[in-house]
Amino acid sequence: MTPNNPPLGPSDAALSSIVVNSGYGGLHATILSGFALVLSAFSLYEASFKTADLEIFIPPVIQYARDGGGDTEVFVVPITVTNSGARTGTVLSMELTVEDLKTKRVKRYYSAFLGEHQIDPDAPNRSFAPLSIPGHGTFSDTVRFYPVGNPLPKLAEEAGDYRFSLSLVTAAPARPDLIDRVLTAKPAPVVFERTLPWISEQQLGSRRITISMPEKGWSAAPTVETAPPAQPEGPSVPK
Repeated sequence: MTPNNPPLGPSDAALSSIVVNSGYGGLHATILSGFALVLSAFSLYEASFKTADLEIFIPPVIQYARDGGGDTEVFVVPITVTNSGARTGTVLSMELTVEDLKTKRVKRYYSAFLGEHQIDPDAPNRSFAPLSIPGHGTFSDTVRFYPVGNPLPKLAEEAGDYRFSLSLVTAAPARPDLIDRVLTAKPAPVVFERTLPWISEQQLGSRRITISMPEKGWSAAPTVETAPPAQPEGPSVPK
């Protein structure tokens, strides 16, 4: 015969409720603890272990100049490089590829010097040296790009639109660890277009001026909204 269990009393029912609620509370606490652990691990990775993540920024206006008596083209580009990673990133050099959108001719340039184009041809130059950008750090300076190889024939011989592709040549870690091998990625090149509004061989060669190359449609002055003209009032109606 099956023994008859006595009915649950009020104390037994309360005890069962406590056990059930404790089970749900333990599950929630476990989930929250796991979520907090994941967030802590992600924060630690971002702050200490994330590989260098370099990004390039270019302003709306760059400069075109000449060196070597007017035979050597120079593109003067203000550049900002940011490192959103936690580890140091090293830039060995910068490469600039320029395409004349009218003739489709392409020419390559390299980062030769830092600083603005000098009007005085005898002024000292700051040679471009490898850049060490620490984690969460920034580099900002003007870079002067010179032709790779023979400077002739020149690419920009008349006014027009030009497309630029700027890329960074970076150094690989000397002793890469697992994170370096798996997560390291090369910086993406930045592509932009600028317009050469005019050109003068005499001004560029003998006077060593620079010509601004703005982004197409760019204006330094802010856009001002003009109010519509007031409508003339009609003839007054006598009361």
